[in-house]
Amino acid sequence: MKLLVPFKLDEKYMKIGREVIGDENIIWFPETGDADILLIRGNNFPKDRNFRFIQAVSAGIDHINLESIPEETLVASNAGAYSVSVAEHAIAFMLERSKNISTFEYETRSGIYNPRPTKLLYGKTLGIIGYGGIGSRTAEIAKSFGMRIISIARSHRDSNSDLYLSLEELDTLLRQSDYILISVPLTNKTFGLIGRRQLELIKKDSTIINVARAEIVKKEELLEFLDKNKEVYYLTDVWWGEPGMDGSKRENVVITPHIAGGLSGEIMEFSYKCAFENIKRYMEGKEPRNLVRRDEGLFINREKIGI
Repeated sequence: MKLLVPFKLDEKYMKIGREVIGDENIIWFPETGDADILLIRGNNFPKDRNFRFIQAVSAGIDHINLESIPEETLVASNAGAYSVSVAEHAIAFMLERSKNISTFEYETRSGIYNPRPTKLLYGKTLGIIGYGGIGSRTAEIAKSFGMRIISIARSHRDSNSDLYLSLEELDTLLRQSDYILISVPLTNKTFGLIGRRQLELIKKDSTIINVARAEIVKKEELLEFLDKNKEVYYLTDVWWGEPGMDGSKRENVVITPHIAGGLSGEIMEFSYKCAFENIKRYMEGKEPRNLVRRDEGLFINREKIGI
């Protein structure tokens, strides 16, 4: 079997591919040729050829139009490849909110010395919507802070979550959580999952953290809710229509520019290693990890793809 890589890669990532799969089994850009497997980074890939297996570099695949790929072609995401980085980012958001570090730093640097009480993570409840790689890794770290964990999980289970719920029990999670982490993939089942009705259930000083996709939350309903409930904060690494930031200038909104997955070499090296290893599984006749469920597919034509 041959793998086609239809985009330019840095030598350090090519080296990983050679070590995992073997250079003789890879057709590197700009070369082309007959291949059974395709590695893709966005939605711009050869659509006039039939591949048996397509592996995405990204964890999310909502930017990939599955309707342009034959039904018989297996498609796999790279879920889990960015879990450590995104989980650390989620924890950083939680610490930012509880300790108010950026506000204190700005005030102090501006000559304003105004100590105010901060909050503990210890003893608080973290509700995790999506207990995959990111959610479970965040729970592991949060548990060391002494937090109680409630999780909505499809299949993964471990000892870090104190309570597991189904998606149909989302209301229970929202009512009980001090911090709500959105780390579920964007699918046709999670699009617009959080709206006015769900927001009305949360505690009036709670914090919502989104490290998944903006479209899981209904924008106008969230912004209206935040304007009426100033003690609720929305901390997010994603925004609707990014890089546009329309509606983001609110005191109870904190945004980072879709970098939770990390832009550093060490993170991307691990990402490509995961992708190449999954391709190797397929080449060896094993079922690839993270196969995409087409019945849950959702395509968003994005300017900024992210991970």
